[in-house]
Amino acid sequence: TETAPTPTSFAARLPAKLKGGAILALQGEDHYVRVHTDAGSDLILMRLADAIAEMGATPGARTHRSWWVAKSAGKSTPRTNGRVAFILTNDTEVPISRGYASELREAGWLTNGSGV
Repeated sequence: TETAPTPTSFAARLPAKLKGGAILALQGEDHYVRVHTDAGSDLILMRLADAIAEMGATPGARTHRSWWVAKSAGKSTPRTNGRVAFILTNDTEVPISRGYASELREAGWLTNGSGV
């Protein structure tokens, strides 16, 4: 009998230089995922959807078709020229698309009056 592969925790895929760092965000770049941590960032060859699935129960959300952010990583949500973005604790700016803004607002992520 064949058994299904055990899902891997995304943190186990991190390169040595990022091991132990808190995962702040995942960014899809072509066939890679750029993982942003408080120890830096690096590329991992995999699909964004698979990386998000491997984050398991980590509280987070999609903010854009190519971004996922950990709930604990947001520092602020400024609005500039009609656009809203998350500023992460490492000062990385993450876009929030209109398609995800209402979900984020309903979930309480956009609490400072920001809107799209």
